[in-house]
Amino acid sequence: MTLQAQLEEHKAKFLQKVPPEVAAVMSRATEDLRASGIVDRAIKPGAAAPVFSLPDEGGQLVSLSDLLSQGWLILSFYRGVW
Repeated sequence: MTLQAQLEEHKAKFLQKVPPEVAAVMSRATEDLRASGIVDRAIKPGAAAPVFSLPDEGGQLVSLSDLLSQGWLILSFYRGVW
């Protein structure tokens, strides 16, 4: 199964569980983001990541370049608890 198919399946299951008014708010927010042009400004697959630093789970500032100096890297952005 492709990633896109998995995402669509996950979304369909999620939408069956949430009230319609919640789904509508989330859908509007997604469309607002698209209309803002954020998709056009997003880094495209295969592009180099910009230089940045972010706090880790303990609040310690970590730079991308420092991590890359140690070898391959996978980034995972956690949105937090709802």
